[in-house]
Amino acid sequence: MRERLLTFVAERHPFAIAAVADVYDKAMKNGGADRVAEVLTHGLHDALRSALGRMKLPAEGETTPGVTLGQRLDRAAADLTREVEGFLRREAIAASLTSDERLEMLRGMLLTRAVDNRLKTFFTGSEVRYEGVAFQGKGFRSLGQEAIYACAIRLKRGAEWRGEDGSWQGDVIAPIIRDLGATLAMRPEPATVRMALSAQMGKAGPPMDGRDLHIGDFDWGILPASAPLAISSLTVAGMGLAFARAGNARVGVSFIGEGGSSLGEWHEAINLCAVRRLPVIFCVQNNQTALSTPVSDQSIVRVFADKAAGYGIPGITIDGTDPEAIAASFAWAAERARAGEGPALIELVAMRMCGHAHHDDMLYLGKDPQPSWSYPPLTEAGYADRDAYEYWRQRDPIATYAAKLQRDGVIREGDLEQWKREAESLVEAEARSVIDAPWAEGAAAGERVFADEETRRHVEVLDETWRRGQTGLSVLHPRNGRSRASARPSIAGD
Repeated sequence: MRERLLTFVAERHPFAIAAVADVYDKAMKNGGADRVAEVLTHGLHDALRSALGRMKLPAEGETTPGVTLGQRLDRAAADLTREVEGFLRREAIAASLTSDERLEMLRGMLLTRAVDNRLKTFFTGSEVRYEGVAFQGKGFRSLGQEAIYACAIRLKRGAEWRGEDGSWQGDVIAPIIRDLGATLAMRPEPATVRMALSAQMGKAGPPMDGRDLHIGDFDWGILPASAPLAISSLTVAGMGLAFARAGNARVGVSFIGEGGSSLGEWHEAINLCAVRRLPVIFCVQNNQTALSTPVSDQSIVRVFADKAAGYGIPGITIDGTDPEAIAASFAWAAERARAGEGPALIELVAMRMCGHAHHDDMLYLGKDPQPSWSYPPLTEAGYADRDAYEYWRQRDPIATYAAKLQRDGVIREGDLEQWKREAESLVEAEARSVIDAPWAEGAAAGERVFADEETRRHVEVLDETWRRGQTGLSVLHPRNGRSRASARPSIAGD
């Protein structure tokens, strides 16, 4: 605990390490391990205030107009104490994870990789065909980032949060293209596997009957992604405002990649939630490459969690391959949000061990790999960072977490291989259903474009016969060049 605490303080407040170490040691001596959190946080605040009181501060000094040096130092002491309290709470949550929860996280990561592998097989094969022509689908990948499954372990998820009328009453997540694991965790059932496969292959059925190739199922608290990635953050911000007004203790979770965090909508969303103290968690998945753009060309911030300071909210950076750290961080952030304390920013650092999508594997790795439970080799032709790839290759979340659970006696030798086979069998059964499923009807594209409206019909706006029959839309008359009015068409997908 002492080592982890001081490592955390070194990340956030490096010049406070000595003070925190001294207070921690005194807390252990006077309170013992059972009361260390209570004694430490109270003792730390008192020790820092005492140290500030002994300093000879300039009598008239102001750090900013209207703020004295003493006031600023008091605020800094309070901030450090609050961050240490947050660390200790996350440690307590991690220690409270049950064997069942730990097993679910491991098996959830296995299922996530099995789905990812099957999507790769779809992309490189010809099993799915449209009018005799192979269709590869979309296939964004999440290899190396499967530990995101753990984010939902203590969210309000699953069948118990569906009302009798089928309405969703639990928490809501807004996954983007690396968050397959989070999607599977919100409803860990075969139906979610099929939804993910079907969505990326454009087949009929949930979530959108082939209208888009993103995943999501709003009936289970999974907001389907939009193509402009940061739009989902704004949507969740609006939902957080609704949750706050309703007082129903629900939480929204916004996911974005480090590249997507440069988009203006994300900044608007996080600023609004911070100012209004809305129950929203913001997660930045820093996988170190936005398609093919390295972090150094995206942002010069030290860590993305530092951006939280600009919005006045807490921010933490954790290992994105550690499911227990992820579970504890999201549970802590959800507790704060439900208590009315507003959002937190969680940065997960991992590495994308594959291309941006299935089609990019060839460029990223230098060779199109075969689906596997282990990471593919990086060849000389690949553009991925070689040193970083080797570092993260040693931190495969599945292998490292399985080894930890085996050391702890939670799983036995042989369990991992058995669960891999079970995950593959489950995914294959759903994949066969997707292959056999019908394609969506093109005529249905105009249905449910907006809520509570009639079906939109496709029109050819360049057809002069149609144009002459409309009223209310200004069009150019073909003979004299003068405009006349015609109705604005109702065009699906306009």
